[in-house]
Amino acid sequence: MSKPYDVYLVDGVNENNSIERAQKLLAGFPHGADKAIGSAIKRAAQTGETMAARGVREHYIVNAGTFKEYTKSKRHITASAGQTNVDIEFRGYHIPLSKFETRVDRNGRVSVRVKRSSSRTVLNSVFEGRMGGHRGLYERVTSARLPVEEKFGPSTPQMMDSDDDLEQEVADKIRETFEKRLEHEISAILNGWRA
Repeated sequence: MSKPYDVYLVDGVNENNSIERAQKLLAGFPHGADKAIGSAIKRAAQTGETMAARGVREHYIVNAGTFKEYTKSKRHITASAGQTNVDIEFRGYHIPLSKFETRVDRNGRVSVRVKRSSSRTVLNSVFEGRMGGHRGLYERVTSARLPVEEKFGPSTPQMMDSDDDLEQEVADKIRETFEKRLEHEISAILNGWRA
């Protein structure tokens, strides 16, 4: 996955100052707040990724496994002026065009469809091949046999960004999951269910 990636950011996850509350409640437990917050953020990011994959599949022809394979999340916690902020950043590499709906006819002619709303497009100068054990769709850079370059579709953040409703739903679900999970983690530590 050495191709460039795009970033999709959900910021302001700690809207209700839940982190500060967790830090106060768990002050007597060594690393209790860190564990609770870390676990809640991780669960929120996973939930957001799953929801985004489901929403993207309504518009793009890509399976959930491929979406998750090409999407990684990072969590950032910053503190300033007495308030803690959490951002979840989704980094997505451009997905090889071969991972979308692809057909190669008997003559080797390649046709693809990336979006559900679009029709199949024939790519006359593209061919299917295996380079270094990887099956993909390639195009010659010059009139010579080599070099060739692999063809890519959109990145997962580009797909997420293309739907404003999905963008809002994912952000809302991440915030909601974070709040619920943090409450669960706080209770677990206070009740001795977690070390």
